[in-house]
Amino acid sequence: MRNPSGSSFGAVATGAALGLVAGLAIPHARKAVMQGPSLAAGDWVAALTAEHRLVEKMFDQLLKTHDDEMLKREMLLAKIAYALTKHAIEEENVIYPALAENARTDQSHHLAEDHLEVKTFIYDLRRTPTTDPRWLIKARAFWTSLSEHMREEEEDVFPALRDALPPDENAKLFKMLNWEGFKVA
Repeated sequence: MRNPSGSSFGAVATGAALGLVAGLAIPHARKAVMQGPSLAAGDWVAALTAEHRLVEKMFDQLLKTHDDEMLKREMLLAKIAYALTKHAIEEENVIYPALAENARTDQSHHLAEDHLEVKTFIYDLRRTPTTDPRWLIKARAFWTSLSEHMREEEEDVFPALRDALPPDENAKLFKMLNWEGFKVA
């Protein structure tokens, strides 16, 4: 004869086990999806440039919003902040130290200071009501500053560092960059 409480315990235990497995697997799958475009880029300069383009697309959408689209602005700013935080960790933990290690300490410090400015822009926008007419003006100033930072990295700093390093060092940077991105994705 079967114990009714035993069979329901088995179902609960099976459900709990499946829930635990899913709970452990889903964050890693999400991280892999978030870091996938960078992994597919092939090298660290292409990976960071692809991330820049993603942020650029989000800013295009943000700057087209109207004062009555508060929720859309807030959601886009949250996405931009997330993408830039992940991106900054990759650069600050891998690329900027590599710059300093290769006699480019001034560039490393300058770019890190730019990141502080980015964080300040995000903070300021979060504190300003999205209906405030100054909000979009601040967002445009943020984009102007950020696009100059990205241009400097893409056209000057990153290609020069990549060209100065042997292929095996560039491969190490790419691997390290993706590890940093995966950790925070």
